[in-house]
Amino acid sequence: MKATPALERTAKSLERTGETVATTVVSVRRRMDIAMLRWQARMDSRAWDRSLPWFTAVVLATFLSLLALARSQDLGIGYQLGHYLQAADLMDRGFEPVVSDLGYNLFADQGAWIFWPIAWALRVLPVAGTLLVLQSVALALGVVPIWRIARGPANLRIGAAGALMAAYAMHPSIHNLNLAGFHPEALALPALMAAYLASQRGRWRLVAVLVLLVVATRSDLGLAVAALGLLLVGEDERTAGWSLATFGLTWFLVMSFVVQPMLGDGGYPHLDAFARYGTGVLGIAVGMLGDPVGLVSDLFGRDGFDKVLLLLAPVLFLPLVRPRYLVPVLPLLALYLVADVPDDGFGNPQQDVATLAFVFIAATYALMRIGTPGVSRILVDRRVLTVIVLTAVVFFVRDAESSPYEEPWDWGRRSSVDVARVSASVLIGDDARVIVPPEVYPLVADRDEARVLRPTQGFLPGLDWPDRFDVVVVDVESMGWTASEARLFESRLILMDFRKRLDSDGVRLWVRRPGY
Repeated sequence: MKATPALERTAKSLERTGETVATTVVSVRRRMDIAMLRWQARMDSRAWDRSLPWFTAVVLATFLSLLALARSQDLGIGYQLGHYLQAADLMDRGFEPVVSDLGYNLFADQGAWIFWPIAWALRVLPVAGTLLVLQSVALALGVVPIWRIARGPANLRIGAAGALMAAYAMHPSIHNLNLAGFHPEALALPALMAAYLASQRGRWRLVAVLVLLVVATRSDLGLAVAALGLLLVGEDERTAGWSLATFGLTWFLVMSFVVQPMLGDGGYPHLDAFARYGTGVLGIAVGMLGDPVGLVSDLFGRDGFDKVLLLLAPVLFLPLVRPRYLVPVLPLLALYLVADVPDDGFGNPQQDVATLAFVFIAATYALMRIGTPGVSRILVDRRVLTVIVLTAVVFFVRDAESSPYEEPWDWGRRSSVDVARVSASVLIGDDARVIVPPEVYPLVADRDEARVLRPTQGFLPGLDWPDRFDVVVVDVESMGWTASEARLFESRLILMDFRKRLDSDGVRLWVRRPGY
């Protein structure tokens, strides 16, 4: 059957339209490619190379600081901030920083000697706000060494370096750590990556300073320094590498098993986290070796799997392309995975610091490996870079504590329960010995005796409470109690001669001694 002239004209018209559309699409793509190349050429200059990472760090620091301060305002910040508030208050008054909630000297907990100069600065600065902003700034500074490594040793173009900075800025561990109270080890994250960068440039004095900063934030980060040393050994920097590895391991052993026990109760304060394997260092080591199945089960349990996924997935598992940059830190990661540490509500992101530094170093060299050599730099397909950024966005939205699902734009506004918590803290005398819920703890921590009433403690007060505490704050919402559990708890307080002074929105202030 022959086609009619009308159908032939229609077919030719559609064919011409299709060709026009195809030509237009190709033309638009070509224009976009040309425009992107022009922008990259303009930005691929020394001025942009110097200023862009610092500009990004300032923007990210401002963003993180505002989030942390807003969360502190509405009492959603991690309660660990209170440990440092109490320590700073005690040190300001000339006392040892024995944190009552921990039961020992603050420096016996993690060997965070960096807090000593920080405490001096806090004498003239607002304590809580300064600590939170300092942590946010430190986390934001991580984009600078990432950029420098990408542009320097990895020789990547500006698009790949920018994608890595974006992945870091949106990584859930960064945002979770930013909101999990105050952790000095946050200062180690940019320092550890900067130490690696300085080693690539042969600036060994700077490496020494940065390494000292890293270990001064947390004693077990000596193992991260040892991992950095082993990484350098693999890059044929044997003398410096073995020196760093020896120093890091020695620092960890001396601080953990000599200095910290001397400041504390005579033992390493975190051995309880490995109690299921045995007692004492030797007993735990023998228990691990004697139960390899249980050890492997702990390593690859659901919690460990989720932790590893959270670390690697936001960067598209790129570190697995260059595993030799990741392998040295795996023993420290394994220790964290098998340790039985209670979740602080944020997933213990302080344990991610060392691994995160090596993850981004490895990811940078992975892009170098999968890229193709250009005229002067390594070219990475923009589709790969787009997927990296989109993956970072997905995991930020899914797992970060500042995800849009958490509605951070509403932070800083106190609910009626928050107002009741603040009112209870105001009514507590300055000298009172208190035990309070996690949300209230940072408000009353700057005193000699303040402890956290944790939901895991059950719903019966201890029989020794009348001798230990003057004030008890009960927060039904925070503790997750039913009405009957709250009544049982409070009936015991009444029998102990505590009297209710405030009852508002489920927040109750119980006082035993007059004047408190």
